[in-house]
This record gives sequence, structure tokens and C-alpha cells, in this order.
Amino acid sequence: MTTHSVTVADPGCAPVGTVGTPEVTVDESTAGLETLAPAAADLPTQVYFRTTAESFNRRWAFATRDGHVYVKESAAHGGWRTVELPGCLAGRVVGVSADDDEVMAIDRDGRFFTMDHALSAPRDWNWSSRYGTPLWTGPGNNLPPGTLAWSWSVLSPTEDHVWRDTAGNDHPVGGAKVSHVFALTHGGQRIQYIDPWLPVDHSYEMSTPYGGRFQAVALSTAASTSLIVNRFGDFYTRLYDFDISGADKVFFRYAYDDQRGLPEAPDMLAERVDSRYAAIQLPAPEWAQQPKVPGEITDRISIHKTGPGSSARELRVEGRDGGRNGFWTKQLTDEAWTFVPTDQPLVGTPLDNPPTNRSLDTLAAPSPYDYQGVSPRGWSAQVREFDVAATPTPLRIELNDGSGVDLILHTVDGLRQTPQRPGITSQPRHFDGTIELSPELLASLDAQSEAVRDFVRNVLGGNRFTDTAVVVTDTGFHIARLDLTLNRS
Repeated sequence: MTTHSVTVADPGCAPVGTVGTPEVTVDESTAGLETLAPAAADLPTQVYFRTTAESFNRRWAFATRDGHVYVKESAAHGGWRTVELPGCLAGRVVGVSADDDEVMAIDRDGRFFTMDHALSAPRDWNWSSRYGTPLWTGPGNNLPPGTLAWSWSVLSPTEDHVWRDTAGNDHPVGGAKVSHVFALTHGGQRIQYIDPWLPVDHSYEMSTPYGGRFQAVALSTAASTSLIVNRFGDFYTRLYDFDISGADKVFFRYAYDDQRGLPEAPDMLAERVDSRYAAIQLPAPEWAQQPKVPGEITDRISIHKTGPGSSARELRVEGRDGGRNGFWTKQLTDEAWTFVPTDQPLVGTPLDNPPTNRSLDTLAAPSPYDYQGVSPRGWSAQVREFDVAATPTPLRIELNDGSGVDLILHTVDGLRQTPQRPGITSQPRHFDGTIELSPELLASLDAQSEAVRDFVRNVLGGNRFTDTAVVVTDTGFHIARLDLTLNRS
């Protein structure tokens, strides 16, 4: 991967705003809407998709045309008004995305500007160019170079309340919202996410399906649930953000041990400090393939929240059925799509949509980062096709007597407060790692060779899960618990 620079907001335009601060009481009125100038642009009577040209939340619909931002009540047919923007942003907006009570606008240089209180009355709205550590007070950030599609995502304690992990346990969202820009980059193979509480860089990623090799053509994200599609109409969804990934150990407690059947904590503090309650199950939820759409579709896709909980999501994709234009829709966990006619012109690019799964036909080449080496104890190890965003990774150990042990190495991108270059470079990249032994190997340990028994008991302590620091560069791969450094092969 190449290294990209990050451009901060124009120092001459640095509105402070309230975004990232504790929420005030929401004003459910439309106070202030009447003071906004009527829109002179050609805008649709209704907004059906959360894209970066038009978007919506529970109360308001937003659109951008010719550098400006417009708003109307989501349920209203027409009635668009012109949103007041900071002087340096007016006439420069090229994208807008709303989720929950925040709106992200991107200017023509790719810089972020966030509007707060977007579920309240327009008189409460305000803008900020702040972005980045510490605590959303940084100098600003911008879209990664080569972004094909992007979306603003907000998971909030007020609107979403909880999210569900792979053990089936619900967890409080936390004391603050989880806000990210998700950006589809590198020809549709990478998804980089930019958290306003993290360093001003583009280093954090969520892998695409098939170990990061799936190539998407479109992306939409809401409340930390992403929807992607490839050029053959194969859809996938995933619940994932910085907190869900396992990286935020300051505020949350995680575990690879099975958390099924443990009671859910009544609040965030109890979950963090009381081991009687279920921890957040790792690894994080993986991609789930969605059923094929039984009709014509385009790459204009959308996801939005419909209520509390991480299953309350609606998917939409623009298309045609029976000669009429509209959109196909389903709830996240539904088994089939239904069609809603709108008779609006199709805007997206048509996709080939055969009834069969063509996911494997769009896979990119595997990661070129292979590592191998020999430990001070004489046994060798190998890691193949390591990807910073894809976990777990097979770890093969060859012992002195010729026997081998196949392990699983889980890696979670660490919590950082200083910038990190994207991808794997000469700059050391630190991961929170966990080595996993198969339960079958543990159950049959007495029947294994002496070398295997010694490795499992004396190196891994006889545990199924063993935490370790992992440091990776473009030439080396260090696993601290094993006192092992592998070299790029």
C-alpha cells in the first residue's frame, strides 16, 4: 500500500460546533426551518436512498446540489429549504450523508465538516471542522485518496441503545456515540474507516469478505452496519466499528472464550468491571451474505436504521420490476426482497445480476505479505497472506521432532493516539493478538508427541486462548509471547 497524506481543514474556516459533546434535549419541533431560504435547485419530492447526493435520518432529508445543502422533513413531499453553511463551505459541498443526529458534509477538497443536532429543530444545528484525537478536538481530516464511495455512520445510545455480538448477547452502545466515515477504496477491495476520536490518519480498516479479497462497487453504512455489493449483484452486510472490533479496551471488556449463556450486564460500567456478566464476544461479527435480488438492480444501494437494536436495519437497492422503476427492499434478517415502485428515473449504474452467487469471480489477489522464521528454541513458524484488516490468520508451527501445530492468530488493530501510515510499511504496526488452540488438540493433548505437549503446556500454558503483542512491518512479524520474529519471505 502507498502512503497517503492527510489534509486538515482550512485554518481560516474552523467552526467549533457542539459535535462530540454530551447531547442536549432534542427539540422535536421544526423551529428555525421557516427562516431557511426556499431551495431553488431541482430536487426530488422524496428521498428513498442514503447516498452522498441525498440522505436522510429519522426526521430530515438532506441533499446537495451545486455545492449547497438542502433540507426538508423526511415525510414531507417537497418543501426543500437551503441549509445555512459556514462561509468557507458554502458552494463547495460535493457530498452529504446523514445518520442519527449528525450530518457529514465533504467539500471539494475531501475535507470533513460535521453538523450536529440533526434530529433536533433547525435552530439547534451547527457545524464543526474538528476531527481527530484527542476526543474529537483534532485539526480535521479528509477522505482517503481514491475513495469510490463513502458513508457516514452513527451508532448511538439514544437511538440504538444496544448492539448484539456473535454470542447473541446485547451490549450497551456506551456513554457516547460511535461515529465513523466508512470509505470504499483501492478499487473496491479496501474499506477504510475514520473515527473522529482517533488520530488524523487513514490507517484503520474493515476487511471485505473472503479475507479482504472481495471487490465491491458500492457501499452504504448506517449505525455501524455496512452494506456492499459487487458488479454481479452479490450483497453482504456486516456489523463492525472500532468498538465492536475489540480495539477499545479502555472502555469495554472483550473475550474469545465462549460468552453464550452468561447474563447481559445492566449497564456499561457493570459490563466493563464485573466478570459475572458477558464480555463482548470476539472475534467481531463477520460478513453475512444477503439473498439475491430477483430482478433488475443498479449500484445505488442504501441502508438505514429503523429502531433500537442492531437488527433494526432496512436495505434498499434501486431497480426495476414489471417495467416500473423503484427499489427492492428487505429488513436485515428477512429472507427475501420485495419491490416498491416509485416511478422515479434510475440514477445508478445497472449491475449484472445473475441468480447465482458470483462472489468468487471478483476476488482480488491475496495479500503478498508472507513471513517465516525460526525461534530461539529451534522450531519454525509461518504466517501467510497477512492482511491488517483480515482476522484470524493461520499460524503454522513446525517443531524439532518434525511434528507440527496449526494455530489461529487473531489480531485486532490497537488503540493509537499518534498517526499510523495505512497498510503494512516500514513503520511498526502494533496489534493486540490472541493465539488460539483448537479444542480438538487440547482434548487429545496426552496422545500428542512430546514436542507438541511441551509446546502447548510450556509455551502456551495449556490454554486455548493466549494473549500476545504482535508487531508487523513490511519486513518482519514479531509475536511477543512466542519470542518469535519472522522475516518477510
